[in-house]
Amino acid sequence: MLCLYSAGVISFYCFPAVGKWILFGVLLFWFVVQFFCHWYFTIFGASERKLKGYNSCFEGTVKVFPVSETRLIPDLYHIVLHLMILTNIVACFIK
Repeated sequence: MLCLYSAGVISFYCFPAVGKWILFGVLLFWFVVQFFCHWYFTIFGASERKLKGYNSCFEGTVKVFPVSETRLIPDLYHIVLHLMILTNIVACFIK
């Protein structure tokens, strides 16, 4: 994803008229992927297997909210990442 984002940023600066839409597409795709990997399970709940795998994978990370038995709760890194993606989407339209 970072390679696609880098290509989007380069196209944004090299070809401003078209690059803006390329970068927007990359950011939107990245947000959709993150939504279905994290926030979908936070909002609608997750299976026991998904929760166990996610919580064991990210057990050593900084948590803002306590771990749930029914919902996937993103750690601080993912919360910040998602906010930065949304901020970049908004900034893409402002510029």
